[in-house]
Order: sequence, then C-alpha cells, then structure tokens
Amino acid sequence: EHFQLCKTVRHGFPYQPSALAFDPVQKILAVGTQTGALRLFGRPGVECYCQHDSGAAVIQLQFLINEGALVSALADDTLHLWNLRQKRPAILHSLKFCRERVTFCHLPFQSKWLYVGTERGNIHIVNVESFTLSGYVIMWNKAIELSSKSHPGPVVHISDNPMDEGKLLIGFESGTVVLWDLKSKKADYRYTYDEAIHSVAWHHEGKQFICSHSDGTLTIWNVRSPTKPVQTITPHGKQLKDGKKPEPCKPILKVEFKTTRSGLC
Repeated sequence: EHFQLCKTVRHGFPYQPSALAFDPVQKILAVGTQTGALRLFGRPGVECYCQHDSGAAVIQLQFLINEGALVSALADDTLHLWNLRQKRPAILHSLKFCRERVTFCHLPFQSKWLYVGTERGNIHIVNVESFTLSGYVIMWNKAIELSSKSHPGPVVHISDNPMDEGKLLIGFESGTVVLWDLKSKKADYRYTYDEAIHSVAWHHEGKQFICSHSDGTLTIWNVRSPTKPVQTITPHGKQLKDGKKPEPCKPILKVEFKTTRSGLC
C-alpha cells in the first residue's frame, strides 16, 4: 500500500528490432520491432516511443523525408501514416489489405505515390495524401509476360531509377527483375537469374543495378543488357582453381551500391 510502480524511462536499443528508417534531413532514426513498437531517435536526449494497437510486427518503415511523417507496414497487412509534427506522434490514416499480403513498400523522394508489393507478385499504388488506393495496379503476369511460365514469387524489391522517376525496378523472389515504365504501363526490360533475390540496389547514375542472391552471389546488371549480368561476384566464397564456380555461401540479405571518390564500388 506504500508503493506504486510507474514507468519513468526506457533504456537501451529496442528489443527485437525488425525495421529501420532514417530521415537524412531532419536526422531522425525510426526503429520498428516485432511486437509493433516504434521508437524514434533524434539528437541526444530526443527520443519517443509509440505502439501499434494490433501488436503486429513492423516489417518496413518509410519516412516522408523532411515532412515530419512516417509510413509503417505491419505483418498483419496494414499500412499506417504517422504524423510526427506534434508532441505525441499519432496515426493519421490506416489502410488494410484484405486479399493480399504486403511484402515490400517504396516511397520515392518527394513523391505522393507509395508503391506496395505483395506476396502474389502484384504492386498497388497508394496516394499518401489521402491514403487511398489509386487504382493503378502492376499485375505480376503483365510485368513478366513470357519471360517465365511460372509465378515469379512475392515482390521483394521496388525502387525508382535515380535518374528517371518514371522507371520502376521490381524484384521478384524467384530471381526475375523487371524495369517497368509507369507512363506506358509496360515493361522496358526483364532480367532473369536462376537464384532467389534478397535485395536490389541502384548505382547512383541509374545505368546499373546490383542484386544479392540466396547462394551468396552478387550480380551486377547493365540496364540496357538484360540477357546476362555484366559481373557475378561471390564475395564470401572460396575461389576454386581451374575456373570453377565458387562454393555456394549463405544468402546475402542486403546489398548497397556505393561509389568511392576513386570511382570504385
């Protein structure tokens, strides 16, 4: 009767982190967890904790850069738009996908269109301002057409060409990548590799991209040369003699395409 418990502080890195995003202008780091928690970190001493009511795992976070807003995608196939411009961040809008499972989201810089990839291989486009579906859907069978007779698997990557926001790079789990023209609503190029894709990244000039695969390989592709990669690397594998392929390794889950001042990647 003489004691009362109350929460005064949260200390340490969030438990079971599952998603991460950074606003490079406002210098805010967002961390989502497997229990639906959301932690925001600013400059030293600036920190905030929020919780999604459903408790579902946060699978992806996307900042509306320099706009004080954040989109969270959860494992229960809901999307939430958070307003961070107030003392206590709150959800402005929510959107629930009922027939398809959300696997990947992409929000281009200063764009009002959020691209949402699903387990069925389709991409839905959400208007971030109204948080409603636009009606423009990139269907998986239209994207891959005759490049493969089988389903390409879930969407594992979406990104716009850094030099042309009208071109969208779509990565499917099976190993197929498609460069989609948003205006003409058709594929410009299709790239096929026989190992599953985990991650894709553009070169900043928009003429090449790199994929990481389930066998530990990295493939670099020229945008205009879809027949085969210009380079295949196994960075963590033993290089065998006699020109044989390196031994398979564990999957490379994430790859970034960075250049140094000397031009090396």
